[in-house]
Amino acid sequence: MNNVAKTRRFRWLYFLRLAVGCVLLLLLLPTMTQPQFFSTFAQIRLALAALALALSMAAVASKAQRWGIVLRARGVNVSYWYLLNSYFVGLFFNNFLPSGLGGDAVRAYDSARNTGQDKEAVTAVIVERGSGMLVVFGGGSLLALFQPNLPLPIALLAHGLFIGMLAGLFLLWQDFSGRLLDWIGVHIVNRLYGGRFNAIWGKLTAIYYEFRSFRNQWQLLGSLLLQALITQALAIMALYTLILAVGYAPPFGAFVAVTGIGTSLDLVPISLNGLGMDEGVYVYFLGLLAIPAPVAAAFAISIRILVLIQALLGGVVFLGRSARQTWRASSASVVLTAMEADRELSSDPSTTSAI
Repeated sequence: MNNVAKTRRFRWLYFLRLAVGCVLLLLLLPTMTQPQFFSTFAQIRLALAALALALSMAAVASKAQRWGIVLRARGVNVSYWYLLNSYFVGLFFNNFLPSGLGGDAVRAYDSARNTGQDKEAVTAVIVERGSGMLVVFGGGSLLALFQPNLPLPIALLAHGLFIGMLAGLFLLWQDFSGRLLDWIGVHIVNRLYGGRFNAIWGKLTAIYYEFRSFRNQWQLLGSLLLQALITQALAIMALYTLILAVGYAPPFGAFVAVTGIGTSLDLVPISLNGLGMDEGVYVYFLGLLAIPAPVAAAFAISIRILVLIQALLGGVVFLGRSARQTWRASSASVVLTAMEADRELSSDPSTTSAI
């Protein structure tokens, strides 16, 4: 597939996911046109909302540190400032640009381009994100155990997500999974279209084996999970502060379980950046916690506003980075031109004698 065809496919996927998100938002329109929806925003506690934004920013900073732990373990040495900037740039691409790439893909590409270590860069993003999801699901499941009178749908999903992820990790780290992938490569992929997909399959299996090499690095995994716990604590504090800002204080354990369910939508790229899906999930599950639908919708929109603020910051970082790269390229061109002119002057006898 040539680059033009790929660009068209990404563009169609982008607009298709955007359309799905718009349809889902239209379904929520009766909820978001109720007076209580607007009064919730009118009465929001701005100090708490600002604190929620600060805590959310701190969570992103912790995610960058978590990413750096994995990269350094694989011999990829980059500065924390670079990691933080790249994380915000990923948020920008994820929310604003019709690239067809998610923020994680942008971060993986960016770090691979700057370090030349492709599989390590891709695997680092996968492991970093995976550790975060494991803590999110695990926290929701654990706190759900101690939450009395928790609605059954929340309890089932909270425990199911955590158990499902543990089962998936167990299967991926088994030797038979690698043998199965090798068998598929030899007997199926190698025969498809004359082996045209062998190179792609080879890259995928290389990433898989790189990922599986983490299974016995317990010290690294422990450090990663500790950083993930710090990240999740900051993220939950941000979300709980935000729902306090709209005037409600649901049971903390149930709230953590609901946010875990909402986070799981990141794994289901049906609509663009979860547009409409996130709002619908919070309206339904917070409704089970006796929070009115208009208030839950206002809370979900508030989360999106926080994310968009961070994405806009990422856009500023991206523009600044692009400007610096352009300036460096221009400076290098000027230096090369000057050096070339100097060589020509030095090689011209008449010019030398005149000097």
